[in-house]
Amino acid sequence: MEKKATPELQQRSLTLRQKRNMAYFVKATENILKHDGIQGASIRRIAAEAGYNSATLYNYFPDLEYLILYGSVGYLRDYILLLKDSLDNHMTSLERYKTVYTCFNHFAFQDPEIFYNMFFGRYSGRMTEVVRTYYQDLFPEQLEGLPEDVQQMVIRGTLVDRDRIIMSHMVQDGFVAPEKEEMTLELIIALHESYIHKACLAGPKLDKEALQQRFMTLFDYILAHSGPDQ
Repeated sequence: MEKKATPELQQRSLTLRQKRNMAYFVKATENILKHDGIQGASIRRIAAEAGYNSATLYNYFPDLEYLILYGSVGYLRDYILLLKDSLDNHMTSLERYKTVYTCFNHFAFQDPEIFYNMFFGRYSGRMTEVVRTYYQDLFPEQLEGLPEDVQQMVIRGTLVDRDRIIMSHMVQDGFVAPEKEEMTLELIIALHESYIHKACLAGPKLDKEALQQRFMTLFDYILAHSGPDQ
C-alpha cells in the first residue's frame, strides 16, 4: 500500500509535475463541490474525474477532508473580485473592515457548509499554507490584477490572520483601543463562526439578507464598544 502524503510534505517545494497533478485533483474536487456539495465528494470519484487512481491522489493529499479544503478555496474567487471592486483607497480602516465582512458574508451565507469547513473545520488551522499553495503554486493567475493589500489579505488564510491586518490599522487610527484589540478580534471571529453555523442549520430556509443585517448590527455594536473612550 502506498504511503499517504501528509500536510507537512505539501509545504516543500513542488515540481512542475506535482503542481500540475495537484491542480487536476483540486479542480476535480471543486467541480464536484459545486454540483453536489461536500456530501457528493469521495476519494474515488475525485480521482476518477481527475483522470488518476486513488493511490496517486494519496501521494498529494492525506485524506478527503484535506482535499476538500483545497477544493473549497475556489469559492473565495468571487469574494475576492467583489472585494476588489468594493474597496476604496479613501475608506477609513473601519470602513474597510466593514466592507470586508459585508463582501465575505455575501458568499459565506450562500455556501455556509463550505465556508464553515474552510475556516472552522478540522483543517482550518492549515488554511494559510493551503491558500498559499493554491494561489502561489497552483493557480497564481487568480491573484493577477488585485491590489497588493488585498493579495496579502487573501494569502493570510485564517480569519484571525486576515482580520489582524485591518485591526492593527484600526488601532493606529483610533477606532479600537490597543488594550481591546485582541478581545475585539476574538469577539468578531466568534460572532462570525456563530452566524455561519446558524446559516448551516437553517438550510434552504435561510434568509440571507436578514442574517447579514443581524450580523452587521452585532458587528457594529462590538466595534462601538471597542474604542479608547468606551
